[in-house]
Amino acid sequence: MSDDAGLILESVDELVRDVVAPRAGEIDLTAAFPRDVYEAFAQLGLLAAVIPAEHGGVDIGLETTMLVVERIAVASASCALLLGNCGDGVGAIVHGGSPEQRARVLPGVADGTIIPCFCLTEPGAGSDAAGLAATARRDGDRFRISGSKLFITNGSVGDVFTVWARTDAGISAFLVEGEIEGMTVVRDEDLLGLRGVPATELRFEDTPGELLGTDGEGFRLAMVTLDDARLNISACALGTARGALEIALAHARTREAFGQPIIRHQGLSFLLADVVTELAAARALWLEAIRSVAAGEGRIASTKCALAKNACCTAAMRATTEAVQVLGGAGLTRDVPVERMFRDAKTFQILDGTTQIQQLIIARHLERHGLPF
Repeated sequence: MSDDAGLILESVDELVRDVVAPRAGEIDLTAAFPRDVYEAFAQLGLLAAVIPAEHGGVDIGLETTMLVVERIAVASASCALLLGNCGDGVGAIVHGGSPEQRARVLPGVADGTIIPCFCLTEPGAGSDAAGLAATARRDGDRFRISGSKLFITNGSVGDVFTVWARTDAGISAFLVEGEIEGMTVVRDEDLLGLRGVPATELRFEDTPGELLGTDGEGFRLAMVTLDDARLNISACALGTARGALEIALAHARTREAFGQPIIRHQGLSFLLADVVTELAAARALWLEAIRSVAAGEGRIASTKCALAKNACCTAAMRATTEAVQVLGGAGLTRDVPVERMFRDAKTFQILDGTTQIQQLIIARHLERHGLPF
């Protein structure tokens, strides 16, 4: 790790300690969007990390950005997703937007005045992104979008939306912003985990949007964005797992049963050893996937992202489940954060492509190309 990266992570640790951790329980309990935390991220320059330098961003590198997300998730997966979702929301703009579109939107995302949203999932098209029902028809220089989107992160508080819809040329991506005509916020879902980050149903009725990239290029832009999204969710999963294990380990080293700390009982100590081993292996795979994406390795990078998400989210689910077990009855209460972390961990296995979709991506690569190593 470079000296600059170390200093950035030290600043993030301080922010987590002073701002994120004290708010984490309340954010989960109220499910209210933590605008104060979002603004604190902007002031520290964290939102700028997902924006190219020429548009107000700060180039700290993909790996350091992912490490930042992981550090935040140790205290709050919801707050970590605030940062990760910025990258998702601007992915199609960065990779497919015109110079004018990028210049118009990205500086505001970097300084926190514009909240971007990634709008792909629909009532009948989640994992099957090619099955989109939303349509877009050309109207002069713009298109008019009609359809519904579900589980849109920050949808009810967003300012700019990248929206995927079907045109005569195929699936295309669009930029929707400003005083948004024909867009309705239907509702925010009351989710099991990741509370405080709105998961919104949106309805578009002849809503004007600008094409991103070329007509019919939307599927490619979605897949490029989803690689980064899966690294972000993996980072959230790893941080959450670490946070839960730190609490469980502290309890196991101090709680006594039968005359000794419970960590000395083989049933529990071996359980923790296996969980930590799985988590360390998943994290190593995640770091390999990050480096593959940064190196521009294309399909092999996408496969490694799927491997990482599969491993990290599975490891996090087990780690949080066993953390609850180690704490016993206390682990079931809201007084101890592992209950929240357990609920958050389940969402990681569904967001940005379910576990089964990651397995499908990996299996298709095996069929076509063999082992991805």
